Amino acid sequence: MPKYKLIALTTPKAGREEDYHHWYDNNHLPELVNTFGMTGAQRYELVARLVGNDSNPYLAIYDIETDDPMVLLGAIGKATAAGQLTQSDAQDMGTCYTALFTERGDRVTPAA
Repeated sequence: MPKYKLIALTTPKAGREEDYHHWYDNNHLPELVNTFGMTGAQRYELVARLVGNDSNPYLAIYDIETDDPMVLLGAIGKATAAGQLTQSDAQDMGTCYTALFTERGDRVTPAA
């Protein structure tokens, strides 16, 4: 089955960091993984900006295996619109960036 990575770069609203992290860790990630059959998800915090100017300090990577990622994304959109997923007003929606990627080429590992 094809593998995908859904990535989200995000920023909490000023003064709402605690609410944002609580929602993301305790609601958002578990709801998406458990409701939509994702194989996993993990969040990351920016350590150093090397190239580019994206200002989002947080990254979430969702692992997806599906024959049709558009069906999955559509289901997430419908669940969101229907209020079936916990929402938060602590995220700065004006800065977030979300994209879906598929594998290209083989994974490179250290030579033995």
